[in-house]
Amino acid sequence: MKKYLLILSFFIISVFSGQNLAGEDNLLQLIQTQYHSILSFSGHFRQTSFRANSESAPRKAEGEVSYKRPGKMRWLYDAPEEQLLVTNGETLWLYDTLLENVTIQKLEKLTDGTALSFLLGLGDLNEDFKRRKISKSLLKNQQGLIVELEPIKETANLAFIQLEVDPETYNLRTIALMDQQGNYRIIAFESMSYNLELEDKFFEFEVSAEMEVIEAVNL
Repeated sequence: MKKYLLILSFFIISVFSGQNLAGEDNLLQLIQTQYHSILSFSGHFRQTSFRANSESAPRKAEGEVSYKRPGKMRWLYDAPEEQLLVTNGETLWLYDTLLENVTIQKLEKLTDGTALSFLLGLGDLNEDFKRRKISKSLLKNQQGLIVELEPIKETANLAFIQLEVDPETYNLRTIALMDQQGNYRIIAFESMSYNLELEDKFFEFEVSAEMEVIEAVNL
């Protein structure tokens, strides 16, 4: 169950064949400005997880994602198992439908200088990350601009992120997150619709009496 929460708490050149490596000096500001201009979005996501030094096949998951600025996000995993990860900007809930339990954590413990902070519209790429040359070709066969970012504040879980953005609009297409052990996840956003009317209650979670409640401290 924690693996779904860790995606978000990890929560962007040199030359690699088939990739458009971004060269604009102000690219981070362009990405930041564009993302900050989006009031909301909804769409489909596909997640692929790779383990370092493992011969096992990558693990795949997918579902629907929604966002409302500032700080509200909802990830509904449809496959391989149904789970819901949702935050109203203050509290984060992770609901496992099979086990009927919900893990609850304060959002502020997860967002300081992380990729999640950017995705939630709370952080600033220029303040939280520093751009560097691409160290590994994680995003292959992509048509957008690709940049790699290292967190300014050292974290136990996140080594760097790579972002692929649309070369014309600078909308986020794909994010890759590499941890300190060499494991990484790639999340691709598809069929996105922007600036929708999404109600705040869509980003709330009601805990019923039948659910087991887990108060998370450190995940």
